[in-house]
Amino acid sequence: MSLTKALGLARTEEDVKDAYIKALGLQKYNKGLVDIRTEEIWFEAKEAPTPPVVMFAQLLCYVQDARKKGETIPPFLAVIDREKAALMETAKAFPLLADTAIKWPKSGSKVKEIERVALQRSFAAQMAPYIETHFVVYKLDSHEREFIDAVKHAIKAGKLVRTPITPDNLRQVFDKWVDMIGRELEGVDEVDYALLFFADIMHDGSKAAMANLPARLLHEGDQPLFLLNGKTYELSSDKGYRNFWAIYHRPPEEEHRAYLLERRDSLLPLDERSFKGAFYTPLHIVDKAYDLLAETLGKDWQKHYIVWDMCCGVGNLEVKHSNHRNVFMSTLDQADVDVMKASRTCVAAHKFQYDYLNDDVTPEGQIDYALTNKVPAELRQAIADAKAGKAGAKKILVLMNPPYAEAMSVDNTTAANGKNAEAKQGVAQTRIAESMGGLGYAARELFVQFLVRIRRELPDATIAMFSTLKYVNAPNFTEFRSGWTARYLNGFVVHSKAFDGLKGDFPIGFLVWDTSKNDPAEIVLTKVLDKDGLALGEKAFSRTEEQARLSEWIVRPRSNKQPALPLKNAITPTTSSKDVRGDKWADDAIGSMMVFGNDLQHASKGTALLSSGYGNAGAFFVTGQNLWQAAVVFTVRRLIKPTWLNDRDQFLQPTGALTDDFKSDCLIWMLFNGSNLTAGADGLEWNGRTWSLVNHFIPFTEQDVGASGRFESEFMAQYIEGLTLSPQAQAVLDEGRHLWRQFHATRFEKRIRDEFKLNRPDVGWYQIRRALEANADSEAVDFDAFKEAYAELSRKLRPQVFELGFLRA
Repeated sequence: MSLTKALGLARTEEDVKDAYIKALGLQKYNKGLVDIRTEEIWFEAKEAPTPPVVMFAQLLCYVQDARKKGETIPPFLAVIDREKAALMETAKAFPLLADTAIKWPKSGSKVKEIERVALQRSFAAQMAPYIETHFVVYKLDSHEREFIDAVKHAIKAGKLVRTPITPDNLRQVFDKWVDMIGRELEGVDEVDYALLFFADIMHDGSKAAMANLPARLLHEGDQPLFLLNGKTYELSSDKGYRNFWAIYHRPPEEEHRAYLLERRDSLLPLDERSFKGAFYTPLHIVDKAYDLLAETLGKDWQKHYIVWDMCCGVGNLEVKHSNHRNVFMSTLDQADVDVMKASRTCVAAHKFQYDYLNDDVTPEGQIDYALTNKVPAELRQAIADAKAGKAGAKKILVLMNPPYAEAMSVDNTTAANGKNAEAKQGVAQTRIAESMGGLGYAARELFVQFLVRIRRELPDATIAMFSTLKYVNAPNFTEFRSGWTARYLNGFVVHSKAFDGLKGDFPIGFLVWDTSKNDPAEIVLTKVLDKDGLALGEKAFSRTEEQARLSEWIVRPRSNKQPALPLKNAITPTTSSKDVRGDKWADDAIGSMMVFGNDLQHASKGTALLSSGYGNAGAFFVTGQNLWQAAVVFTVRRLIKPTWLNDRDQFLQPTGALTDDFKSDCLIWMLFNGSNLTAGADGLEWNGRTWSLVNHFIPFTEQDVGASGRFESEFMAQYIEGLTLSPQAQAVLDEGRHLWRQFHATRFEKRIRDEFKLNRPDVGWYQIRRALEANADSEAVDFDAFKEAYAELSRKLRPQVFELGFLRA
């Protein structure tokens, strides 16, 4: 248990002491007038948050008393409470101990009395001028580890040791710098914090450790000032600044400095990084990319290719290149260029600020370098020579990790109440995008916009690119793929967790394409690497155009005019007020099915069966006619567990006829799956009226399960009666019947009845299993037999998903 968590559970001062003793691993200590006493350090503890100077004042009384008696005094003093801790070298207080102007209490017990009266504050005020600049305060919610390390170092080394700044703690240190220092700088844009942070840490307090950084740290007297873009920024308060640099050591070790500067992309605020799509490419993955390029283009490729990275950031993709004179590096932000110059990244390379999706693009979408004159003459000439097929011309390799930002996707318009969409407004509004008619959804992706310009500007180039796999197999990129005829040469995919700042678990591809060849790839076979770059095997990604998608397999019934209750889950009406769906029934409908997306990443959370309409887009009504298809779609989407590697795999329509056995197995599997959210309930409120849910998906009659009342619908029981079930499906049905009977034989307490709306007999599987689980404290429920039967049916069905062509192995 962490110290912070233990302190959160503390109820007394003794609890606080014990939490610190355990966290610090103190072995030889005693408790007494000095709250915790060791040979190296004395602690004053409080249960309630107390100003450090007040606690130090009390502790120094004990030190003064021991000094007069000739007793041993420890080299360090600490004060602790449930929120913070502070450390001080005892020697810093020696001038105070010798000051005859201070009226010291005669004993520690005297201090206890002072604590309870106003004299306590007066005494502490006398101490403050002497000690306030000598102790270091650690707020435990943000600096617990630093405090523990400092105490342990102090005990071991006999001095306070500041925490070094390294690649391993860069992000944590930066976040704390922003909180303690950055927010005290009035008028600074959040996107500039990283530049100011580097100016501060690359300074020893007297002089800069690295020259020519975009921002500079200056001093006026003993007050720090920051200079950026010709403007000076002062601290509103220097308290946080002093305390921060009492905790951390600066500058970082010389061996780390250039590497830390290369990590600037990882420190951009989330909204800014999401907008620009800037994600740092880890160097161990860059190594793998260079190995693949040598394997694909030949071991001497760096001699024979001109490299242009038009979104280089701070250049970490190029630092592994051995011939920087062949390298051209452009980036959206001038600050990135300045950082590369300061860190001497790829000194001989051509580095320049360039907005690749806007600069030198005419209104018609053509490229005219004269518009900005930013592109170096050497690069222009290399491009011209390559286009002309000039003898001896060097080939051009585009090596890049372009932005992944996407404007107005389903994910960022629905997540976080639409705030993601707000952050990405304008992402795709570029000069290149204006001339990308006919590409539909793909035009929203910035990396696709890069590919479109590259194809126009460098029609014979080789492209080696990090990106998601959307352009390879996602349905919304069909139009793009129809024109992307480059020959696939080689590639690998790596877990997204290798990249700082990327959320989710999905593959990032590093794929190499020859755009001079008209040879569209039907299968993209890649090596597979884990987040550490270790080989795991191979993975094939297929274009889906030649086989119809599963999402188009069912004819979706049209809505009629009969009102329906739009749901957000099993028994909760939608809370949306905009673009509400599912508020009208369809003819012969018995429920609805939520089906988000056509790939595995959406299937696990985007597949559910409901007893009424679904309140958002991405659902269809289930009828007696399409029930078997709905069961098949539900089952194949939920059977296969999504992983980081398969989550973009597309569901396809079956390649052959489906047997009755398979269909009935899927139906039973769906009815007893955790995403079967069908229910029966009264008293649901929506849109100014009260609604009821009728459950049409009960596979049993009232007599089968001992129900106390009539089921309004017997549709599913009759439907199943006409089927021949496999032994595995029959076992699930039989074990499910036992649980259904136990539910109807149980008298649930009001809390459970209210929570799951158990106010009518025709409850659904969701209500039954959740109510039985909630009642387990009162009456044990054995789900084991059911779970084993359901697992056996799953084992039977799972390989058929691939055998029948719903997914490609």
